[in-house]
Amino acid sequence: MAVLNIEKSFLTENRSVYDFFNQSGQGLYIPLYQREYSWDSDNIEQLLEDLTRGIQRISLGEVKDDTKEIRFLGTIITVVESNRNKIYPVDIQAVPSRIEKLIDGQQRVSTIALMATLLVKRLTEIKNKIKSSNCIYEQVNEICNTWIDQKLATLFSYDLGRGTPKLKPKIIRGAKDFWTRDKDVDEAYQSELSNYLGHFIKAYVDKSSFPCLSKDKYGDSLLYKNGRRIEAWLKKIVAIAHEEQSDDFATAVDILDNFPQEQLWDYDRHDLVEIVNERNITDKKSNSYILCELVQTLAVCHYLLDRCCFTIIQPTDDDWAFDMFQSLNATGTPLTAIETFKPTVVNTIDTEADLQFKDSVSDRYFKKIEDFLSEVNTAPQKNKRTNDYLTSFFVSYDGRTMSTHFSYQRKTLNEVYLGLSTIHEKEAFIKKMGNYAEFYKEWTDYDGKNNAIFSLINNATDSDMASMLILFLKSSNHKMAITMLASMYNSLKEQYTQESIDTFTEQDAKIFTDIVKLIAGYYFLWRSAFSNAGLDTTYREFFKNNKHGFSIDAVRFYINDVLKKRNIANVESWKQQAKQYLKYDSTGKDVIKLALMIASHDTIIDGNNRGLIKIGREGCSPYLNISKWLSTGLKTIEHIAPQTNRHGMWDEDLYDTNVKTFQSLGNLTLLPQDINSSVGNKGWKEKLLYYQTVAEKDPEKIKLIKENASNMGIELKDTTVNVLQESEFNSHLSSISSMTPDDVWNKELVDKRTDVILNIIWERVSKWVF
Repeated sequence: MAVLNIEKSFLTENRSVYDFFNQSGQGLYIPLYQREYSWDSDNIEQLLEDLTRGIQRISLGEVKDDTKEIRFLGTIITVVESNRNKIYPVDIQAVPSRIEKLIDGQQRVSTIALMATLLVKRLTEIKNKIKSSNCIYEQVNEICNTWIDQKLATLFSYDLGRGTPKLKPKIIRGAKDFWTRDKDVDEAYQSELSNYLGHFIKAYVDKSSFPCLSKDKYGDSLLYKNGRRIEAWLKKIVAIAHEEQSDDFATAVDILDNFPQEQLWDYDRHDLVEIVNERNITDKKSNSYILCELVQTLAVCHYLLDRCCFTIIQPTDDDWAFDMFQSLNATGTPLTAIETFKPTVVNTIDTEADLQFKDSVSDRYFKKIEDFLSEVNTAPQKNKRTNDYLTSFFVSYDGRTMSTHFSYQRKTLNEVYLGLSTIHEKEAFIKKMGNYAEFYKEWTDYDGKNNAIFSLINNATDSDMASMLILFLKSSNHKMAITMLASMYNSLKEQYTQESIDTFTEQDAKIFTDIVKLIAGYYFLWRSAFSNAGLDTTYREFFKNNKHGFSIDAVRFYINDVLKKRNIANVESWKQQAKQYLKYDSTGKDVIKLALMIASHDTIIDGNNRGLIKIGREGCSPYLNISKWLSTGLKTIEHIAPQTNRHGMWDEDLYDTNVKTFQSLGNLTLLPQDINSSVGNKGWKEKLLYYQTVAEKDPEKIKLIKENASNMGIELKDTTVNVLQESEFNSHLSSISSMTPDDVWNKELVDKRTDVILNIIWERVSKWVF
């Protein structure tokens, strides 16, 4: 009877991402029966979060032994295919020397290959910023070329050694693609990923412009969406992290202080470190700025390739591979850190408190956490919600940065909870976690539909405005707002004997609406004067140093102090910044929309200054409410003088590239979502006639406007006029529609409008904040 040798039937090893991909002659083959590329935004965000937090943990010195900072990306199951005839279709001259069929893991492998191409593109862009005459040119080229040619290229290509080009896509899909010696890319590679890799490799070898992940070519596919998201992260978060320290990504200085240099650029380069330490963040063409950008990008390369790893399982039989795949995927959703933390709480209550956990205070509050986390269904959604919740909660607890690593989360929860001295303190900790989850659920579920007020503040005077501001903070994705609002919720809840309340008392509701206005105002003033960088850090610092309990007075005092230090605590200094930064192309569209709505709220035409506005009586034109925030009639931000001055129809001074007056508030307004795009490209006189039809409700006068337009040789399209006419909110256009065709829309008027609007905004928002 033959002896079973199970050990040799399943070859198992742990490999870094680089080690897995960097196998000579390796090609990865996705069998036809495998599902298409299907990683969604949750998966991508989780990967980017893992990379960000891992790099930050090392950069901020949170890891005592950096050799233990690795990220497990899951299990890869492959089967080596020795029979080339099973690869269909096949060009026998181009088959890799080692073909591995991907039984499990193709989503991760495909995404990493995609990400590698975008890292190559970024490093190429960075090195191209350095001229050959620059003293650091040779070093930067050496560093970038080493990463590109010797490391990153192996993640998306293998070297056949022959053909045109010699490099071939690392990954192909059965029946759709085949490795080819020299056939056309579009003919040989028809799956989205392999086609993109084929074109990218051709550009890489030819040293031509890299292909764009265009919507025209790949449609609204996940490949397109994920590629654009990764590229945006690399350019808008990683590349600019050094501009101001924030929670978004580690700075180059911190990275070099805590990462061994050989992990980034092979050996110590003290001259480059000195240039980085100059911290020149104003001149984007300086060596210091470019090197910071490079170091931050290299940290991503290193962490992804060298610290992220797989467990590779290679059964020697196809049937065993599928059995293993089924068994690994039949165990259900993996446990989260919260679920593994619960036994610690149960055991503590049962032993230390000499009580039964069931129906205890800790049990009731733990259920609030579980209720919030159970609202989602899939494993990625569950992990994301757990990560978001714990990250947010621990900021409010003591200002700490919470990693997305399961083991780190579990360890932190246990250490913090068991480190509390008394059972009363431990119970208070769980109560705070429960209250935090209860508020987070309210925040997550709230959408304002049917003009519904945020449930906790129905009886507050400013409940409609506060509810609108919550929608503003949500749509702006200002997650740090939750730390303040949930902490206020917990602080107020601690006063109540009952554990679940639907609505605060009138006094508590007023306190809560006040802190909503305070946080919304703080966020608005900051984002209208600066980028988002550094904002999150201010919240962390508050909670790190807050030793006397949470109150709105403490928050207001702290925020006022921060704004004074940032020199935007008075109208003139804030306006100086806002005139430079509060523009359509410089800040978030939700911030611009709120600015325009604040300026429209209870304002009237300035009779002495045509085209301008002033504050009117209270209630004359309310705009700060839910119905207007959600209205389709106020959905689109419209440039009055369009973004492109076609045929020179507008004042040229509006388009000075150094000032960009056409992007400022004075040149913007709100129009219906489905407004005909043709309005945006017209001249001043024609656009004015459209605006006048919005403000006019008398059919006879509209008919007269059309006749006047016809006499001027202008045709007002009925479809566009009807859309504008159907808009229920239009008083904000009155100051513009009151102008005449003889008036001039120029830089001088737009500057005046901007100044007036900023004064009105400060008058209102400063009361929320100061």
